[in-house]
Amino acid sequence: MNRNSRGHCGRLALAALVAALPLLSPALARADDDDDAPKGPGAVAEEESIETENIFGFTLGTDTGEKGEKEVSFTLDGRFGRLGGSYAAYTGEAEFEYAVTDDFKVAVGAALNAFDISRVPGFDDVSGGGFGGAFFELKYRFLDRKTSPFGLSLSVEPEWARYDEASGERGTAYGIEFRLAADWELSKDFLFAAVNLVYAPEWERETEDFITSWSAGSGLELSGAVTAQVFKDIFIGGEVRYLAAYEGASFGDRQGWAVYLGPSIYAQVTENFFVKATWSFQVAGQADLPWNSNLDLVNFDRNQGRLQVGFSF
Repeated sequence: MNRNSRGHCGRLALAALVAALPLLSPALARADDDDDAPKGPGAVAEEESIETENIFGFTLGTDTGEKGEKEVSFTLDGRFGRLGGSYAAYTGEAEFEYAVTDDFKVAVGAALNAFDISRVPGFDDVSGGGFGGAFFELKYRFLDRKTSPFGLSLSVEPEWARYDEASGERGTAYGIEFRLAADWELSKDFLFAAVNLVYAPEWERETEDFITSWSAGSGLELSGAVTAQVFKDIFIGGEVRYLAAYEGASFGDRQGWAVYLGPSIYAQVTENFFVKATWSFQVAGQADLPWNSNLDLVNFDRNQGRLQVGFSF
């Protein structure tokens, strides 16, 4: 990753944190002004329980909301840095969720994509983007951590995409994500942990010389995260993720792998509004193509970030 790319990533990270500060300040004010509420790590939330789905980083909790609850969320993902050149890819998603029961929710959403790719080996130069596709999700919670030793859920998310998420090339792709999640409340209303296992096959249509063909690939992700309620309604944590890319939809030859580390922050600004930010750095990896590096910048990005806001009603 060149010096300009590192500076670009740093400026974006700083800008995201600065943009989040006005959203976090109401929660900080509530924590400071609530003289009757206990302060610090032992603070007990006024709510009956803490919803864990979004309190971690890229890792998700098992909660599905109370029956009849609705939520609208907006998520901006950024991915930066590839092998040489300048690389930035953005995905913005708008999603609507509805809790059918206390243990089952459905969601539907749409995405926008934008790319700024220049002089990256293996990729054409791309600048621009547009409507990226649509998706829906079904999530069922098998175990509730409040009545079981831990929480356990499974979500299934089919999607249709109009851009290759790595190269930014226009096309048609269909994928489905299976996510098995487990979480624990390690210390009452203070310390939480979660692990996720994700399998994501994808099929992409390619046209060359007026001949159409289909190619398939699959991804595997294993992540673990912890977060603590350091102030009332404000959680700070970290996570580690292992990602691998394979040929074929059912784990053919492995093309590469990467390990990411990074911090996260979550704030329940009001009873019905939250904001979350997270950032991950690739710290280890290996590509199938030999290029004398301890990172995989062929199949994966050097840095990944997420900024999310949500409204429930």
